[in-house]
Amino acid sequence: MEYGPVIEFIRGHEKFILTVHETPDGDAIGSQYAMFRALKKLGKTVKCFNADPAPWKFNFVDEEGEIRVLEGQELLPAHLDEYVLIILDVNDTHNIGQIATLVLPKVREYFIIDHHDSEQDTTTGNLIEQSASSTCEILFQLFTEMKIPIDFPMARALFMGILFDTGSFIYPKTTALTFEIAHRLVSMGVSPNQIYASVFESNSIPSLVMMSKVMGTLELHFGNHVAIQTLTPKTILASQGKYEEADQFINLPLRSADIRVSIFFKENLEGIRRCSMRSKGNIDVASIAQGYGGGGHKTAAGFKCAQPFAAVQRELLEKLSIYFPGDKP
Repeated sequence: MEYGPVIEFIRGHEKFILTVHETPDGDAIGSQYAMFRALKKLGKTVKCFNADPAPWKFNFVDEEGEIRVLEGQELLPAHLDEYVLIILDVNDTHNIGQIATLVLPKVREYFIIDHHDSEQDTTTGNLIEQSASSTCEILFQLFTEMKIPIDFPMARALFMGILFDTGSFIYPKTTALTFEIAHRLVSMGVSPNQIYASVFESNSIPSLVMMSKVMGTLELHFGNHVAIQTLTPKTILASQGKYEEADQFINLPLRSADIRVSIFFKENLEGIRRCSMRSKGNIDVASIAQGYGGGGHKTAAGFKCAQPFAAVQRELLEKLSIYFPGDKP
C-alpha cells in the first residue's frame, strides 16, 4: 500500500474537515473518529461533518460528540478556504450529500481514503485499497506507518469499523491481516464482546416490530434464489421504529442456504428511496449498483432510487437473470 501521498497531504496541511458517505455505517463512523483523534495528536485543527446522522448504536465511540450532521452552512467554520477535506469510506463525491455542495467546492483540496470497488480511476492521488476489509483496516496501517500512537478510543473505533464491515469477520475480504490487526486492537484493551453487543445487539423493541413487518413483505424469485424486502415510511410510523435501525434487515434472507441475492428497498420519512443488495458467490452486485450511480463491493452494494421501487425491481430482476438462466423470475 502506497502511503506517501496521504502522508504528504496530512503533513502539508493544518486544518481538516472529515466526512463520510451518506447514511454512515460502522466503518464510516469508526474511521472518521479514529482519524479525528489521529490528526489531533499531530496538532491539527479538525472538524467532523456528515450529511446524515449515524445510527445511535455507533455513537458510543464518539463520547465527546465531535461528529456532527451538517444541517446548514452556518455550522461550518469561517475561512473554509484554509481547510482541506478528507473523505472516508467512499470514493464517489456524489455520495457525500450536502458536503458536496457546501464544503467540497470551498476547501483548498480533498483526499479520499477508501476500500470500495469503483469503475472509475479514483486511485490516482488518493489512498484506495480495494482488497482491504474496511477503511478502518487501512487507517490502522496508516497510523502505524506514521508512528501515530493508537490510544484506546482509537482502537475501539477501529475495531468497531472492522467488525461491522467484515460482518463479524466472515465476509470475503476478511484476511489473515484483518485478524492480525484485530488481535493487536484487542491487545490494546478492546473488548470484542462489548463492541459486538453495541453494534449488533442494541436495537430497540420497535425495531423488532419493524423487522417483522419488513419480513412480511418478503418476495422470492428465480427459484427462491433472490429475496426482496421493502421498508416504507408507513411501516416506520406504524412500528415506531427508526429508519436507521433497519440497516441489518438485508442480511436476514441470506441465512437461508438457497438465497444467493438479497435486495432491500427502503424509503425514509423524508421520501428518499434507496436500494441495498447483498450476494453470495460470483454474483457481482457492485457492477449493478454502479449502473445506477451507486457502488460498493462485489457482494455488498447499494444506490439511490430515482424511480419507483416497482420499476427498479423489474430492472434488477432482468439484470440478475444472467445468473439464473434456468429459473423464471
